[in-house]
Amino acid sequence: MHAPGPPRAAEWLIALSFRRVHERDMVLGDLHEEYVGHSMRQGADRWYWRQAISIAAHALARRIPADSTPHRSGDFFMRIFLKDVKYAWRSLLKRPLLTVTVATTLAFGLGANAAIFNLIDRLVFRPFPLADPDRTVLISETGPRLDYGNKETVSPANFIDWRNTADTVTHLSALLWWDANLVERNNPERVQGTQVSWGFLDALGMRPALGRGFVRDDETFGRHHVAIVSDALWKRRFGGDPALIGRSITIDGDPYQVVGIGPPRFAFPDGSELWAPLAFDPKQAPRRDIRYLTVIGRVQPARTVDDVQNQMSVIADRLAREYPDANRDHGVRVLTLTRGIMDQGTGPLLSLWQASALVVLLIACANIANLMLARTTERRRETAVRLALGASRGRVVRELLTESTLLALIAVPPAIAFAWVALHMMRISMPARILRFVPGVERLGPDPRLLAFTIGLALITALVFGVLPALQAAKSRVSEALKDGGRTTGRQLLRRVIVVAEMSIALPLLVAAGLGVLGTHRFLNGPQGYDPDGLLTMKLVLPERTYADDSARRRFVERAMETLVSVPGVEHAAAVNNLPAAGSNSSRAIEIDGHPAVDPKNPPVVDNRVATPDYFTTMRIPIQRGRAFSIADREGAAPVAIISESMAKKYWPGEDPVGHRLRIGKDPWMTVVGICGDVIQDWFDRRNVPTLYRPIAQSPSDYFGIVVRTAGNPAAIAASVRHALLRVDATQPVFEMMSMRVQLKERTIGLQYLAAIMTVFAGLALLLAVVGLYAVMAYMMTQRRHEIGIRIALGASPRDIARLTVGQAARLTAIGAAIGFALSLALGRLVQAGLLGIATNDGRVSVVFGLVLVASALVASYLPARRAAAIDPLVALRAE
Repeated sequence: MHAPGPPRAAEWLIALSFRRVHERDMVLGDLHEEYVGHSMRQGADRWYWRQAISIAAHALARRIPADSTPHRSGDFFMRIFLKDVKYAWRSLLKRPLLTVTVATTLAFGLGANAAIFNLIDRLVFRPFPLADPDRTVLISETGPRLDYGNKETVSPANFIDWRNTADTVTHLSALLWWDANLVERNNPERVQGTQVSWGFLDALGMRPALGRGFVRDDETFGRHHVAIVSDALWKRRFGGDPALIGRSITIDGDPYQVVGIGPPRFAFPDGSELWAPLAFDPKQAPRRDIRYLTVIGRVQPARTVDDVQNQMSVIADRLAREYPDANRDHGVRVLTLTRGIMDQGTGPLLSLWQASALVVLLIACANIANLMLARTTERRRETAVRLALGASRGRVVRELLTESTLLALIAVPPAIAFAWVALHMMRISMPARILRFVPGVERLGPDPRLLAFTIGLALITALVFGVLPALQAAKSRVSEALKDGGRTTGRQLLRRVIVVAEMSIALPLLVAAGLGVLGTHRFLNGPQGYDPDGLLTMKLVLPERTYADDSARRRFVERAMETLVSVPGVEHAAAVNNLPAAGSNSSRAIEIDGHPAVDPKNPPVVDNRVATPDYFTTMRIPIQRGRAFSIADREGAAPVAIISESMAKKYWPGEDPVGHRLRIGKDPWMTVVGICGDVIQDWFDRRNVPTLYRPIAQSPSDYFGIVVRTAGNPAAIAASVRHALLRVDATQPVFEMMSMRVQLKERTIGLQYLAAIMTVFAGLALLLAVVGLYAVMAYMMTQRRHEIGIRIALGASPRDIARLTVGQAARLTAIGAAIGFALSLALGRLVQAGLLGIATNDGRVSVVFGLVLVASALVASYLPARRAAAIDPLVALRAE
């Protein structure tokens, strides 16, 4: 017998109030369900008429404009929304374990993505705390031998022409790297600095916190000894004393007057703490054939970046015609500062991290979808009753999606907390000297953009894991649901597909993490061409004012080596212009006697090293043929050289290079006296780079590294070594002192972060996938309890039941692993390219992690299998 329905006239009135059919059906369905509840009491018809009249009045108010009386047409829908939220909240409170499980799972996925978003936002999109950073542009020269990622590409004369000609951009400023020795109170320190043009701060939209910026007269050569000190250096070395303005400080042996203090947290570029005017001497100002400047500028208010690009291209064409020898085939590229200053590898690296985090979130969504499907199955009977009482299927879907949305929003606060902890750990674990070269990293942490991103992603995620269960619930057939009480044998396939998908996308992430770890291990522990154990390294720079000629530099190096070998615990000591893995290079073009270059415009280029005689012994680089340097290879002696094995094979194939001659530019010819083993200079270049070594006595350098070998722990002699060098010259700071092992680790900090973050994501993906498999197997065994009871009653042993359960899990995992194996080969090639070949995915890595995935899945299926094997058939059959 059917329950009486609401008044037909009232329903007709409501139907006339809506122009859209879906709105009419939604409202009628909701009111019909509530009417059934009211029909148990008196006054149901009156209640329904009140609702109908109210809806009709609101509809009329929407159609007839009112100038003075505001209407409340959205009240009804707001009440529906609030009712859905209250219903969802009560439903979640009834299942606290499910709510906590879903929120925790989702928090990890959302938190991982929030952390990576914050990294991308701060390091890529907003690395500098500048005023309107998109109005600041980076202007570079382009040419046949200028790399796209190189920013130091502008010649002095071209820059001067740009500044005098361009009117679409103002405050054009050239920047030049300028490490300097700061001596204050007999305490020398190596400070990162930059020489800049007078419009530097204006180009960035910044103002000094104290004092003034540079003015045009400060660029006059000979009157350029003024400086701006960073806020951090001002507080660290000068105690934040405002009286520093106008005082003189000693930089590289010269007095500089401090004219300003930089804004707080301002350290552009590359963590600079000191700025001085860039003053070209009369010999350098007209040079167009040397390119070493970085140029920035401020776009004029009424102009765009494209306007600047167009004008600079016209200027470049004119300069190419007027000065063809230096500017032929050279152009100009204009980029916003944020885009132009970013390292070319940063974007792809962060994109890889973001993709990995999305994979983790996708697996989390799959797990939650499985849980929600199971819950929907349990509520089939309840849903069927509601549909039988007149609730629309749209309302059922809406309520379930509201519940999913509420679950996702509950996960937002712990996700933000997880992201903050992860970012904080990353920031404090990064070495300070590396930290300064990563703009924006000091401002990592929660902010409104991060909150908005996390909430938005949570809402999208709610749709991802909530739509399928909601649609499944809405498809329920009322008669079948009421008849079978919720049996769900037809839905097992969907859950199995989800588990297979989880496994298939978890394996590529495991492989990518494995390649990252393998690459880091291979560089740190693989052959370097020298023995890094027991080595202590450091750097020194001799200022031109104090060491103005080669003789003074030779004397310093000789005294330093004599002093160092006398320090207790020091076995050998040597100096070289560039240490391996130090992040610097000194490539030079050479001419080989008897082997003229095929293209005179592109002569052979080699890595240039100048070293003391004991360098090869200290580093334990083998001399394969010929001899090492000796004290006889001094100034005035015949120029000699040692070449690496790869250089010998490349430029003297099939010959013995010992005794042959070569030279750099127009320098005197050098005779090759020895061939040494190849040395790996950096993690991202595992090639055997042709390397030329020359005696430092014949080619002195003002910038060099010192390496000391000891039989014990290098850190134990660090203080003694520092004091010994200060005895040679108390004004020369010794900086970046560390063991070679530490230097290798710091040099690979980006690779280590890649491996660490990928490992965390892969671990989360594996954990979530295995937990998902466990949940599905446990649920399937619960649903098949009656079947298992029958099997046992018919003679199946507990081992047979366990084998059945584990076999199902193994089949699902094997299918997922097979799909994941194919995906991992494709992803592995991308990761391998990102690691520049130091780790190779030849299939074995995929197989190993495929076995790890299968083993983990089998372990996860053990507990459901044991529970299934322990089922009492009498209890199972009686319960059915």
